[in-house]
Amino acid sequence: MKRTIAGWLFDVYPYSNGVVLWLIDQNGEKVRCVKKFEPSFFLSPSESDRQQASTLAKRCPVNVTFTNETRRELFSNELLDVLQIHVHDAVRFREAVWFFEKFFPHFAFFNSDMIPSQLFLYETELFPLAFGDFFINEQNELVDWILHDSREAFEYTVPPLSIMRLRNANAFLPPKYQRFVQFEISYEGHSYVLEQETPMEVLMSLNKHLLRYDPDIILTDYGDATLMPMIASQAKECRVPLLLNRDLQASYQVSKESSYFQYGKVVHKDGAFELRGRWHLDADNSFTLAESHLDGLFELTRITQLCPQHQARASIGTGLSSLQLSWAYKNKYLIPSKKREPEDFKSAATLLLADRGGLIFQPPPGFHEDIAELDFVSMYPSIMVNNNISPETVNCRCCADSRTVNIVPELDYRICEKREGIVPATLRSVVARRSYYKQKKKEFKNKDERLFALYDSRQSALKWMLVCCFGYLGYKNARFGRIEAHESVNAFSRDAILTAKEIAEERGYELLHGIIDCMWLKKSGATEQDYEQLCTEIATRVGIDISLEGMYKWILFPSSKIDEKIATANRYVGTYRNDEIKLRGIESRRRDTCKFIKAMQHRMLESMSLANSVAEIQAMLPSLFSIVEEYVGVLRSGKANPMELVLRRHIRREADEYVNNSISAVVTKLLEEAGVHLSAGEAIDYIILDHTGKKKPEKAKPLALYAFEDGYDPEKYIELVLDAASTLMEPFGYSVEVLQEKFMIKEVKKRSKKSLNETTSFI
Repeated sequence: MKRTIAGWLFDVYPYSNGVVLWLIDQNGEKVRCVKKFEPSFFLSPSESDRQQASTLAKRCPVNVTFTNETRRELFSNELLDVLQIHVHDAVRFREAVWFFEKFFPHFAFFNSDMIPSQLFLYETELFPLAFGDFFINEQNELVDWILHDSREAFEYTVPPLSIMRLRNANAFLPPKYQRFVQFEISYEGHSYVLEQETPMEVLMSLNKHLLRYDPDIILTDYGDATLMPMIASQAKECRVPLLLNRDLQASYQVSKESSYFQYGKVVHKDGAFELRGRWHLDADNSFTLAESHLDGLFELTRITQLCPQHQARASIGTGLSSLQLSWAYKNKYLIPSKKREPEDFKSAATLLLADRGGLIFQPPPGFHEDIAELDFVSMYPSIMVNNNISPETVNCRCCADSRTVNIVPELDYRICEKREGIVPATLRSVVARRSYYKQKKKEFKNKDERLFALYDSRQSALKWMLVCCFGYLGYKNARFGRIEAHESVNAFSRDAILTAKEIAEERGYELLHGIIDCMWLKKSGATEQDYEQLCTEIATRVGIDISLEGMYKWILFPSSKIDEKIATANRYVGTYRNDEIKLRGIESRRRDTCKFIKAMQHRMLESMSLANSVAEIQAMLPSLFSIVEEYVGVLRSGKANPMELVLRRHIRREADEYVNNSISAVVTKLLEEAGVHLSAGEAIDYIILDHTGKKKPEKAKPLALYAFEDGYDPEKYIELVLDAASTLMEPFGYSVEVLQEKFMIKEVKKRSKKSLNETTSFI
């Protein structure tokens, strides 16, 4: 007898004969069912290798079968005769792929580096949190479904999910720095500290809470790095079966931590600890949760078809890639396992034109009044969509002889006119969705706090996908990336902002500053309506929406720390006419600035925001000096709260790899001696004790080992305070050196610009 579940698809993961699916009905009941599924990948061998593939299939440790298929290759758009290799054990899919990879080159493989649950969702066009009617037979097999939902839907409901919070009761420090961890569980508005004396008793108490509440989501802090592996290890030692998994027949999905080099810095990524039948989400190991909360995660997992636990830990580029993979799978394009297209040969002249980024107009340093900021709306994604820019459409093979083909400005690259590229095809819906959510967010601002937060989280998640899409287009390992497409977007963006500049100057506006997709303009007597009209004209001519971000009473472009005669393009602070402060790049905005300095600069900015002109800011200099003097005095007195002096920095190497005696080396080695191993890319929190190392060989102490009697280095922190103060006061002649003299620092350092830069590089 067949039964019907009206509800949501909650979780998908492989088992030997296919996939396990968990459903949640409208009453919150959880249902487990299975679906037979054989994941497959494609092999494009030469004619002579086809016989070898058949022979190898008999030796493969996993049962596989072949079928002959025809699929399109993305870049050439040609049909290829390929072997589709069906793997009869979904759990061992990767094992089968690895076996064949020993005998064939990487460029022969397609659709081979995806996980079975991902392939299942692509194949069936289901997606996580999809709502519909699911039909299950007497053998508990999912036999059919009717969706009442769509990935393209802007409005949708999610199931009534129950959430349990699991964390270390002592949240002052991450658990890896603590010898003893005490667990705290929170649900239904109550918190419980597991105070049992033995590990076995703690595990039994944890099981009791899991059985009582049966959460859909276990939300942790540092769960991937410490808490979950610790619990699993203790359970194994004590031989206590845990109820972390809702599916007691399945095991945890665990991956290792990693460190890698990205955009000029070393990045550390904790491993994943995923559950079966419920979700484990680590708030400390998820960019998506940090930026857009659960509603943003729900939005992304629906459109990318990545299971929520995987999506939460994945990079934005991985989600974007899955969106493209789904499109390619649906349209029967082969998905290369690795990037296949090499960079085109270019002459030196072409390289000089192509190897440039977005256009930047340097602003004059100092304060400016009555400035308006105009921002292009999703400039790069719009360029890709409007101009059909995609790896396979730039310099395509099919339009080589066409006389009407679209041409990239400056570079003369061709853009295909015969087919839509994979990038614009997938980005178009993302751009439309974010535009819709931003409009709904404005509609509910100050009217409905819950709906405002909902739409804000959704648009924030999509914002990061749109931000990432351009960089991913030029990423060297992106399978759908290509440097010529990346260069084309930059060329169109330069052309757009130059056109906008010309239009503005024709109307009597002065361009004060421009950076890629933003413009700061000035015109005496110009009103908000004038700028709105200018936006309309620019959007019509350029083909990209542009909006008035706001009008400033005043704005400051601080001087560079290296050369006081120039400003840095991405550092500024200003006050809109509604007294709202906007700041980028300065100390208050940076994550690695200590709370003490942030508090001082924030107080200065709050006072400055009340000024309607630069003259009024200059008139309040005595009160600004008083704020700085107050903070300098606290540091000198030794009464500053050390917890507000904590600095954060990411280490570039492990403890035994340091050869110098820098603060990073000292702190990392102290932690290693204390039994805390840090990998390259992880963050260290420390307090400076003596930056010279003359009085105390320990230049700094890690927060985990710090005691209040250790004190701090007042001289160094005063130096940092004056650096932050000079950011706002230097246009009036108060550089760091002048401020040092004013506040009678004992040793007024006549520092070179180089040493100035070194001082500020770690705050």
